[in-house]
Amino acid sequence: MKKFLLIVGLISIMLIIGMAIIGCGGSGGSPSSVVRQLHTAIEKGDSRAIGQLTTPEAAEMITMFGEKGRGMIAEKGGIERTEETIDGDTAVVTVYYKDGDSDNYSLVKINGRWRVTIEK
Repeated sequence: MKKFLLIVGLISIMLIIGMAIIGCGGSGGSPSSVVRQLHTAIEKGDSRAIGQLTTPEAAEMITMFGEKGRGMIAEKGGIERTEETIDGDTAVVTVYYKDGDSDNYSLVKINGRWRVTIEK
């Protein structure tokens, strides 16, 4: 019984540590991964995820587009590839769509997390 409890305890600790690492990185990873996550959130209409992946101003603008924004992404046929340029706490991700179109996304690192922002 003691071995069983020890194993369960170790597994629990490993899960907690893993969740903490994931939580700290939340929308972490590369700027390209954040942009890909944002596209998924827009396609699903997930305003909570949009808010976590963007600055407040960008989230407001994206949610204003609503269904129209989802339709625009769907028309492009999905992401073919991305290219990113990082300069300190800012980055630009160029998204190349399957329809041949492309868009640039500006990102800023806030509290260690990349967020899509609106260039001023």
